[in-house]
Amino acid sequence: MSADTPGPGFAIAALRERLDAIDARILELVAERQELVTRIGESKHREGRALRDYGREREVIEKGMQRAEALGMPGAIARDILERLIHHSLSNQEQRQLVASGHGAGLRALVIGGKGRMGDWLARYFDALGYAVEIADPAPGESLFREVGDWRETPLDHDVIAVAAPLRASNTILGELATHRPSGLVFDIGSLKGPLQEGLEAMRKAGCRITSVHPMFGPAELMLSGRHILFVDAGNADA
Repeated sequence: MSADTPGPGFAIAALRERLDAIDARILELVAERQELVTRIGESKHREGRALRDYGREREVIEKGMQRAEALGMPGAIARDILERLIHHSLSNQEQRQLVASGHGAGLRALVIGGKGRMGDWLARYFDALGYAVEIADPAPGESLFREVGDWRETPLDHDVIAVAAPLRASNTILGELATHRPSGLVFDIGSLKGPLQEGLEAMRKAGCRITSVHPMFGPAELMLSGRHILFVDAGNADA
């Protein structure tokens, strides 16, 4: 090899530069796609149309798989990419619709256990709806939301109180809440209801607006569309 002939390292570097340029272009196209999705979501909201169009989603994925296979790639690659893009697009649309709804405007929410992963998810969800959110959690670490310290020392005059602590702690918290008889809606998110029976019964006997829910998804979920939440009757019809 002469001194003027590029070595293997030069060729690899040049190819990597091309890859970087392609990656940058891919991200630019994703951003352009997200902008179009936002405009579509705004039009849907104005027209009162449903957020999801399952037929259109299926059509997009099937076309993408066919194009990938025509280019010599496995269709599964296109499916994985498009499913993720659709998921994030729907999440952005849902977030915008939540904010636009203003359902929580002028209302207050307290999340007991708001520094936990599901507690933080709930706090963010209430915030998106327009609630003024407060959290109570002795765990170390900072939160985006106002902390009230010991919830027992607050007036408990919130419109909604969510109990998002571990099961045993949640049962104790519900029992203590019953002695304060908060006027707002109270619910827990425990995955098992047996360990909460004593606390839920105390709330019911105290005449509180108590219910119990079980989100069938984890804190990494970005949206509610297509997800399930179980509602458990805790003995108060108003709740």
